[in-house]
Amino acid sequence: MNTKRILFWLGFVVVLALIIWGLIVAINKPIPEIAPILGIPAPISGIDHITGPENAPVTMIEYSDFQCPACQAYHGLVEQMIASSTIPIRFVYRHFPLAQHPNAIPAAMASEAAGVQGKFWDMYHEIFANPTEWTELDNPTEVFIGYANKIGLDIVRFKADLTSSTLKDRITSDTKDGNRIGIGGTPTFFINGKAINNPTSYEVFKKIIENAASGGTK
Repeated sequence: MNTKRILFWLGFVVVLALIIWGLIVAINKPIPEIAPILGIPAPISGIDHITGPENAPVTMIEYSDFQCPACQAYHGLVEQMIASSTIPIRFVYRHFPLAQHPNAIPAAMASEAAGVQGKFWDMYHEIFANPTEWTELDNPTEVFIGYANKIGLDIVRFKADLTSSTLKDRITSDTKDGNRIGIGGTPTFFINGKAINNPTSYEVFKKIIENAASGGTK
């Protein structure tokens, strides 16, 4: 075999190897996640449920359903993120009860009724911490009354507020806003006004928060 032919085949093998290597790299390269394209949430107002400093560099809004298993799973992650983050976070919770969850609205009403007495977050934690106690009941009211007793509410007032049209309107307002901006499921998170993919771990969540604090998400 002459020298030219040898060089030709060597070149062919090298090119083929490069092509195969490129395909392997392309196949194994993680596909970048694309954040959902949603509208801008309504401005934060006095009727919102907010925890954290007003001037925090990161504002996180969650549209959530108390009966949603994914929301229940993310509750712990959200709490861990807020408690351990060295970056101050202002957290805003908004209702988005899904039609397939019959106890989502009663749970939201229980949280709002507790909020009338200044204990929204106490009820929020009780509801999310104990899903097996109420999610499958035909009527979870007595369970919520038990939580109200536990957190020290005026029970007579709490029971009356469970049917308040004003509180129901608040839940409806959150839901309408979620529909307006295109939310299709829960939980849906917004960081500094932009929708994000649901974090798959604490570390991923932490990176999102750090990126937002540095100006990566506005």
